[in-house]
Amino acid sequence: MWRRGGPGRSGLRRQLRTARALFDTGDFAAAEVLLRRLLPDCEAELGRDHQETIGLLNTLGSALYQQRKVDASVRIARQATDRAELAWGPDHPRTLDCAHNLGAALAIQGAADESFSVLDRTWQRRAARLGPGHESTLTTALTLGATLFAAGLHHDGLTVLRQAHAQSQALAAGHPVRADIAENLRIVERNAGY
Repeated sequence: MWRRGGPGRSGLRRQLRTARALFDTGDFAAAEVLLRRLLPDCEAELGRDHQETIGLLNTLGSALYQQRKVDASVRIARQATDRAELAWGPDHPRTLDCAHNLGAALAIQGAADESFSVLDRTWQRRAARLGPGHESTLTTALTLGATLFAAGLHHDGLTVLRQAHAQSQALAAGHPVRADIAENLRIVERNAGY
């Protein structure tokens, strides 16, 4: 089967940077189109388990998540997580980034039990690897707490958010993760009648 020639490694990396820039500016639809177009070239030229290929999948899953293309987001996030676990192991920070995105996508898909499991495992692994007060650890705790509360597990969600809030105090005042945790905790406590 004939396949067009790929863009070459330097051109591929330049296009990957463009796709990430589109994602970072919020143009998720354009980022999705470019990422989907680049995936076969990335897999062929760099390999299926290369960090940039896995990073492309993770960004593609996030672009789909942002557009609320839930089933596709879960499928791509699962591929990224599986490949990352094989390439780097389950506790590598890049693997944990993919796993966090998978847990968040599962939450909006409505797969509550699997979402709780993935997010809790990711939270525990991030805490062990990066520390309980690291912003990535706290981001996963925030996502888990909010997901638990939204699913009706108010006590569990509140417990996770309170723990995250206490640990977030090590971040600088005004840090976006610290502010997000404080705001979510305030909303959850108000909705729980505290």
